[in-house]
Amino acid sequence: MNPQATPENQSSADLETIQFNLTQAQAVTGVRSKIDKGFTKGVPIAKPTEQEGPKVNSEINKFFSLMYSQHPSLSNIKVDYITPEDESETGGYFELVEVGGDVPVPTVFVMPEQTDHMRDLMRNRQSSAKMVAHMLGIPFEKMTPRLLGLFIMAHELGHATDYIRNYELNSDYKGIKAVEEWDMHYAVNLLSLPVSGLDPAELRQEMKNFGNLDEFLNKFPDTKKEIDLEKVKTLDDLLHEQEIAYRSMPYENYADNFAVNFLKRNAQELEILELLDERRKMAA
Repeated sequence: MNPQATPENQSSADLETIQFNLTQAQAVTGVRSKIDKGFTKGVPIAKPTEQEGPKVNSEINKFFSLMYSQHPSLSNIKVDYITPEDESETGGYFELVEVGGDVPVPTVFVMPEQTDHMRDLMRNRQSSAKMVAHMLGIPFEKMTPRLLGLFIMAHELGHATDYIRNYELNSDYKGIKAVEEWDMHYAVNLLSLPVSGLDPAELRQEMKNFGNLDEFLNKFPDTKKEIDLEKVKTLDDLLHEQEIAYRSMPYENYADNFAVNFLKRNAQELEILELLDERRKMAA
């Protein structure tokens, strides 16, 4: 069964809004369905070092080798490498990319060896990074750019797993129907956020156009109905509320749990000292 909630009683107006947000979702970082022929030069997950462009070190190769061996259902996805110039507000995303066939190819876009960018994300999207640390069971002070980068890669592969298991292999969805349902469910998820239709990365980008919260709310008045104005006083407060709501979405929750389980299970092999230290403390 598909775990995502499908609104059976949406009004025609709601559905028109959903269709509008499907268009918006094409540009949202995190989860996408950009159907663009020939867009990706990605490689199969089983051969991560064959990608042209950024060099992939042995650690990244080991990461994907472990992922592939433990999750063989990911054998048909592709991995592509991007840079901070491609995506300034996030560290990766999942996308369905048409490369010539009838059905788009699930593709994860990640940033190997981008320590400075991950450090920037820890500062600029601190609420999100703190939630990641909490999920991993470590203090935020122990979160590192390397660990955040590994989490993001595992998280995006969690989206790929969700899509394959619950959409592509779902007997209710045939061919392109799986893509359409994935898009629809994601758009419905986005509509539930305090700032409807925007994920946190896109919201942060939008906030750069405003000097304060009042200016923002003048352009997005419906947001006032979704937030506690006694609690949300600044743009940073609003971004924090958006981050919390976003990570509670079924899509993000699935990918987060997948990432946490993978990293904890493979902490020894990947030499994730932050997780190993916490494990030793708990065992003492």
